[in-house]
Amino acid sequence: MRNAVAIDEMIVTIDNAGCIGEKEADLVQVPNEVNAYFTARVAVLEQWCAGAKPAQLLLANFSGNDAWDGYLRGFQQVFDEISEPLPPVTGSSESNFESLQSGLSLTIIGRPTFHVTKIDCQFFLVGMPLVGDAVIANAQKVAKLGEIHTALQANIVTAVWPTGSKGIGAEIERFIGAGYTCDIDLQCSAGPSTAVLVAVREEFVEKFNKLITAPVKKIYRA
Repeated sequence: MRNAVAIDEMIVTIDNAGCIGEKEADLVQVPNEVNAYFTARVAVLEQWCAGAKPAQLLLANFSGNDAWDGYLRGFQQVFDEISEPLPPVTGSSESNFESLQSGLSLTIIGRPTFHVTKIDCQFFLVGMPLVGDAVIANAQKVAKLGEIHTALQANIVTAVWPTGSKGIGAEIERFIGAGYTCDIDLQCSAGPSTAVLVAVREEFVEKFNKLITAPVKKIYRA
């Protein structure tokens, strides 16, 4: 697992977003729905990294009551993309004080559903590392959750590893081990997991390449 925690046969993952949204002082100006989509995206990928399926969403909303519905629409978009029903959502909004900037935290509780393995696999980077406004401006370069989900269900992909602010190089080492590289800036942040590392079964590499529409780069020994 990457950042997931196992508790009594359940898997817990979390992601946060601050200073992103619709408030005047936010550093990145996007609809609350978009912010929630990318926050949920990371937490869902962390579930898959642990071989789990989301069962419950817990939202901590620091942006005020008016942001709640937009956040729910963003969560719904993620589960529509992977053709799965939105799990129950509960949580709390800060309504006593109004913040100058947006903030949310999403915790997902999931159940283990599939076995993660990297045996007899080739490794690839799906999508490009993007952060901030570049995420919105380069949507075609973001790894698509629906395609990764389809590959997982078909047992084409057998392990998933989200990437983030530590850079692609650090995540490759955590996912596979030392001595591997990729033809990309290894220090660049991938923000809300716009790029995802995957293990693909040797016999399904051709099918994988036909399925994925985002940019794909092979990971190889340095």
